[in-house]
Amino acid sequence: MSKKYVIMCVVGLAMSLNGFAQRISFDRTVVNAGSTIWKKPVTAVFKFTNKDKTPLLIRDVDAGCGCLRPQWTRDPLMKGDDGEISITYDAMMLGHFDRYIDVYTNADEKPVRIRMKALVNNGEKRTLEELYPYSIDEILLSTNNVEFMDVSSGDSVKAEIEILNNGSTVYTPMLMHLPSYITAEYMPEMIARGRRGKIELTLHSDKLQDLGLNQTSIYLARFSGDKVGSNNEIAVSAVLLPDLHFAEEFAKKPNFQISTTELNIGKLGKKTKLTGQVKLTNRGTGVLKLSKIQAFNQAITVSLPKTELQPGEEVKMQVTVDARFLGMSKAQPRVLIITNDANHPKEVVNVHFEK
Repeated sequence: MSKKYVIMCVVGLAMSLNGFAQRISFDRTVVNAGSTIWKKPVTAVFKFTNKDKTPLLIRDVDAGCGCLRPQWTRDPLMKGDDGEISITYDAMMLGHFDRYIDVYTNADEKPVRIRMKALVNNGEKRTLEELYPYSIDEILLSTNNVEFMDVSSGDSVKAEIEILNNGSTVYTPMLMHLPSYITAEYMPEMIARGRRGKIELTLHSDKLQDLGLNQTSIYLARFSGDKVGSNNEIAVSAVLLPDLHFAEEFAKKPNFQISTTELNIGKLGKKTKLTGQVKLTNRGTGVLKLSKIQAFNQAITVSLPKTELQPGEEVKMQVTVDARFLGMSKAQPRVLIITNDANHPKEVVNVHFEK
């Protein structure tokens, strides 16, 4: 075989791996990993085949969330070869999990999207009251506080509210005051007495305007013409993360470090306020920007001397709980921090105290 022929073959293979289009064919693009218990990871496996004559290479699998660990076939696949992508969810949050994952190949600059679903429970729910701890008159709910966490720009993320009709007549669920970035689907559209159903909420992140925490309230109608009020309110929050994937490769980068994400500040007793501190440090070589510092609950306030930290610099974030505003929000006492660290764009500090 001549050197010229070998060189042409090598060049041809390189071009195949970098430019020519081929189709990746998944047996399923949506995998429901089923139920698991809290803190017990669960894995979804996506199998695929190269249907084209040119080699197929998976360049990257972007799960978009630290709660997911992707693994995939690394070698180029020839026509007819099979590969797989496994996505493991850490199951650190209770409830329904539904997320899109972007798969980048040498076939196209645009990713192929696959979707993983799972349900995390505490393994102890047995009674009706435990399954549906919230009620709006005779309609029982699995939650009255919906959270869309770690949403990347462009994602469409889903959450579910399970409902039980505990009344004596057929119930037609309907949500009022839905913001433009959330749509709802009712399954079924009419629920017989004693029967269960669910409301599937879809967050369209491209319609969100602000990075960080976005909060609103929606309201479940109990009957046609119902009005909104605190007794039929459902709190909704969404955390929109910045897109930091396209930062310059050799730019100086920040490294965000936090002293604790579980802040215990003692007992209120007869006090009206309690205060604690968290240390925030930049261990990187670039400027660390704390672009958003937000409290989920109205009873929490946060103060910070500065929001830009030079390499090696440290500041103390002061967190205060005001007893006068406890009970005004359904959200847990937490503080959200959004940064420009591509490896650590978000942190949540849980605030603990005794009443």
